[in-house]
Amino acid sequence: MAKMIASEYCNEVVQDSFRIHGGYGYSKEYEIERLYREAAFMLIGEGTSDIQKMIIGRALLKDCKL
Repeated sequence: MAKMIASEYCNEVVQDSFRIHGGYGYSKEYEIERLYREAAFMLIGEGTSDIQKMIIGRALLKDCKL
């Protein structure tokens, strides 16, 4: 659960900062360019957020025995 939430928040923060930097966000001179690429990988690197939501939901249903 923590990995999914952290990766989604990371992506949201990086996208906001990318918008703030504007065109400079594409420049390799600024670290935001690298962070933008890495944040996208965090969403899909160890399973997409959708898959993780399904896994978490199944575990919660199993714990509640529904």
